[in-house]
Amino acid sequence: MIYNVNFQGLYDVSDGDEDFLLSVLMVIERNLTEFPLQLQQHLDNKEIVSFTKKAHKLKSSTAYLGHNELEGLLLLMEDGQDLTLDQLQAHLNNFNEIVKIVLSDVKVKIEELG
Repeated sequence: MIYNVNFQGLYDVSDGDEDFLLSVLMVIERNLTEFPLQLQQHLDNKEIVSFTKKAHKLKSSTAYLGHNELEGLLLLMEDGQDLTLDQLQAHLNNFNEIVKIVLSDVKVKIEELG
């Protein structure tokens, strides 16, 4: 079962500054939209180091979303240099399914704040 985002971490960091919260959410939305395609391109080109670096960067930008499944998959992909391409692809496929839900939650929150 894929869980929804817990925005409490972002609210804690933003200290009630909704403009800051909105700007962070917009960066996360952009990254969740662009990075999955970039991750796939890195895998397709067998660029494992670039793949793991991109996963690390995305993990950093989504850290405050409070989504353990997303974070767990990003950790696996970030440390993926010892995994096969098939294993990385399986993780990326799972990640893409989770991103759909997370991205939907983020967009709803952006609309609420905007």
